[in-house]
Amino acid sequence: MELRDKLNSLEGYQEIIEQNIKYIQEDFLEIKSLEEDEKKGIQKYPRRNNEIIEAKYENIFNYQCDILIAKYSIGQPISSIMEEYKITVSYMEKGWKAISGYISMVWMLSIGIMLEAEPDIFEKLKSLVERDHLNDYLVDFLLQNSTQWGKQTAKFEFPRPYKATQDIISLVQTDKTAALERLKKYLQKEWYRGHSDLGWHDGHKSKWNIHTGYWCFESGALVKILGLDDSTLKDQPYYPYDMVHWKE
Repeated sequence: MELRDKLNSLEGYQEIIEQNIKYIQEDFLEIKSLEEDEKKGIQKYPRRNNEIIEAKYENIFNYQCDILIAKYSIGQPISSIMEEYKITVSYMEKGWKAISGYISMVWMLSIGIMLEAEPDIFEKLKSLVERDHLNDYLVDFLLQNSTQWGKQTAKFEFPRPYKATQDIISLVQTDKTAALERLKKYLQKEWYRGHSDLGWHDGHKSKWNIHTGYWCFESGALVKILGLDDSTLKDQPYYPYDMVHWKE
């Protein structure tokens, strides 16, 4: 098994995966206990039981996202990634909120497009976007290419770095070579730097083992949707080349 992201070790990724599986199991046990307390009218903590349960589901989803990305980074076959992806989306239904989950929605839509996920998965993601009234150009574009979605806003939740995707989409109408060059610039100079305020940025430099992998999943989804020739992107950092080409 060859690492796809070599900024962590095989052992490092395995440790993250095993630890997060343990955290998920513990949180599910706590949820069960809290649900039983709620039925009995028992309130052990200052926060309401249901409020704690909601937070636990959010934790579970975030842990599962880390497992999914770490398993891709460690080099597991795409068939295994597909199964983890389905589990992640199932946890997302109770654990995702637009206020903190914009990037994870972009990831889940993009991975689904690359893996050609079943329509019901996209319907679940679409329902979450509708429920939380997420208005974003890139999310709208990804939904338009994966489900019945008639909306297209010009707004970006996070213009830095995601507004670059609008340039790529616009350029492809007249010049696919220019669109590919714009995508390369996004990957090389904008995507990673544009997330400098997030906890996972520079995670590979941390004294703690927290690096699950750096992947610009939307770049692969754009290549697939727009029909770009990504042969020059095969060894480009952050580009999920073999997720785009798994059928080959």
